[in-house]
Amino acid sequence: MNNNLQILSLEAKDLYGAMNPKKEDNGKTYKIRTKDGKLNYRKFTNTFDWSLDAMKLEEVYLKVIRRRNFSFQHNYKKYTLAVINVTFNYSYKEFNKAGKNAYVRAGYYFNECDMHDGSYVVDGQLIAIQTNVQINNPLPPEVLGRNFAYADGFYTQVGDIPTIMDSSMLRNWLYENGFNCDGIDYVRYKRSSGSSRVGKCLFVNKLLADQMTKWDKCGLTVEEGSPIDLAAYEAYIALPMSSIIDTMEIQPENFLVIDDYTSVFKDEVVAVEVEGDHLVSSQKEVQIENKIWDGESLMDESLFGKYRDKGMLLLRNRFFKTCAFNTNLQKWFEDHNITSVEQLNGFTLAKDIKDIKIITTPSSIKYTKFAPLKQWFKNIQPTFGIVKHEKETHFFDGRMVQCHYQLFNTLQLTYSDIEELLEPSFDYLRKIRTDPDVLRYYIKYSFENREEVSPLKTKNEIVYKLLGMNNKFSQTKMYIDFRNDIVKSFIKKLKQGHLLAQGNYSTLLGNGLEMLKAAIGQFNGESEIGQGNIHSLKFPFGTRLLCSRSPHVTMGNVLLVNNVEHNEIDEYFNMTKEIVYINAINENIQQRLNGADYDSDTMLITNNAKLIEAAEKNYNIFKVPTNFVSSKKTQRYYDWENKADLDIKTSVNKIGEIINLSQQLNSLFWDKVNNKTKTIEEMTELYQDICKLAVLSNIEIDKAKKEFVISSTNEIKILKEKYKIIEKGKMTKPNFFKMITTGNGYELSE
Repeated sequence: MNNNLQILSLEAKDLYGAMNPKKEDNGKTYKIRTKDGKLNYRKFTNTFDWSLDAMKLEEVYLKVIRRRNFSFQHNYKKYTLAVINVTFNYSYKEFNKAGKNAYVRAGYYFNECDMHDGSYVVDGQLIAIQTNVQINNPLPPEVLGRNFAYADGFYTQVGDIPTIMDSSMLRNWLYENGFNCDGIDYVRYKRSSGSSRVGKCLFVNKLLADQMTKWDKCGLTVEEGSPIDLAAYEAYIALPMSSIIDTMEIQPENFLVIDDYTSVFKDEVVAVEVEGDHLVSSQKEVQIENKIWDGESLMDESLFGKYRDKGMLLLRNRFFKTCAFNTNLQKWFEDHNITSVEQLNGFTLAKDIKDIKIITTPSSIKYTKFAPLKQWFKNIQPTFGIVKHEKETHFFDGRMVQCHYQLFNTLQLTYSDIEELLEPSFDYLRKIRTDPDVLRYYIKYSFENREEVSPLKTKNEIVYKLLGMNNKFSQTKMYIDFRNDIVKSFIKKLKQGHLLAQGNYSTLLGNGLEMLKAAIGQFNGESEIGQGNIHSLKFPFGTRLLCSRSPHVTMGNVLLVNNVEHNEIDEYFNMTKEIVYINAINENIQQRLNGADYDSDTMLITNNAKLIEAAEKNYNIFKVPTNFVSSKKTQRYYDWENKADLDIKTSVNKIGEIINLSQQLNSLFWDKVNNKTKTIEEMTELYQDICKLAVLSNIEIDKAKKEFVISSTNEIKILKEKYKIIEKGKMTKPNFFKMITTGNGYELSE
């Protein structure tokens, strides 16, 4: 059993209805129990990840509630009522959906309605109705009202049911008033960046709120109603909510905080800027500013402990987020005759050079946006959460990587190129069809002791174990049906562009040697590996490589590099094959990788000759889409009105729509070029419009912690209208979108 906690996920309209009942004897509480008083575990559909936040919440619960029932177990899962997830997907109407085919009047519980012949009526007023049951004696039209009708033996819902509170109004009401659930009062807590993009928010037991809010502030003075950069604050107090796999201890005196360094240079790019309240893009020479250690730290190998074979650990604490790379820090000091902290170039509380175990910058310590660095060290606790480390890919023991259709859609590949790229996958598919040992490898599961009899949880495990016991199992109907399902799934992935290629996803380590030199005052602003180069142990040195980060939007996001040898990097960094050393000094690599930084961002790297050949053809033609859209300073205050308004704006997220539209336009671009109706040079305007979408994708991702003057919705609408193709009254899209759409479980629209 893991430590993740199952929590309630409730819809705002249902909570509002429970707080405003029509029947006084209902009480103002949301009910989560069955008639026999047991918890309805089906409502616990969300997970509260085990994290520093969860650990503190349990500690506060024990201190305030003085009971040890913070969590409880049911069917091998752990549950808690300390926090509740609230969604804002629906409006509150005169009649609200109660399940798939039922409606209940505002202020009533459907499960308390005495349904008879598909309806429940009190004193001539319709309270609840079902639209999926055969009706014997239909209600008269005056009782059914304007929103329901009877036809062909069934009730149907007709017209638009009047709205009492829309989702924005519900959010405002709940943020101000909170709610009661199962007799416990809840108030707004916080939300992660990911949750904010889909409009979700956590509410916490009111008795725990004050101490948790004080802990969140980490010594900051944030009074109710005081002015604050609310978007940033809300994002940063959520950092300790990140799911962790472990914890580690780092003392304040172990830190050396050096200044961030910005590399400033000129480059010819497609610059995306704001003109009025819209985006404009044009090719021109501009000044690029790269923060080359953004989100990165170098941590001495002694702190890695049981993770000493890993090249990085992603760490969290209050107002702290960094990717710490495995470094021989003390050896560096020793080799460069650094014997005292006075020789260091930065801020530290250490008295002895041996105490320095981690070098970081203010970009990792978000606290410095609100208060002095010393105040953070005074208030922080030494327990840091470990979120993750680098991992091999799942394919062929990390030797191969699954590419994505966005990459193929930005390379000028021919039909024969695709055939050649598909051949290894087809070969693998043939072996899965014909060789049980290959299928067993494909679905492999690792067991600590294969002789031990243990519960089999999936069909994969059953087939895996039976094949291991007796190869004749491959002649059974169960095996043949299972194999056919595997083959269908494999082909479906290929149709969606998930081709395998030699390579992996590697975590970006940016200018690490330069960071070490800056720590001892010996950095002169020059790159150690030079422009156009990387250092990766995954591939032979001297090879040409193709790289791509996700989201990958357009042609200018393709990166071609040379893998170079560098003995000093290998001496001081304990890199693995899943770490890649890159350079951002005088090189527009961060924008080419679509807004990359170094807080555990990864990029796909492959040495596939066909992909590299295709990328080389146009590499210097398509300039890098470069973001010059700055966030706006919005005067906000620390109160429920501003929190609600911010969350309403943040919840409208368009990242999926932006990526889909970009691929639609990339397809249009290559369709015209390959059919020779236009040359690449004649398609400049279309390419520059696609570059707007590359920048928009970054804006959407950053919306959780920044506010912008432009509207992504409006920009998407303009581009859709500009490039729409109507044939025979229908919207025309690239043919492969059919596979992407249906493969993701959606029906095709007109």
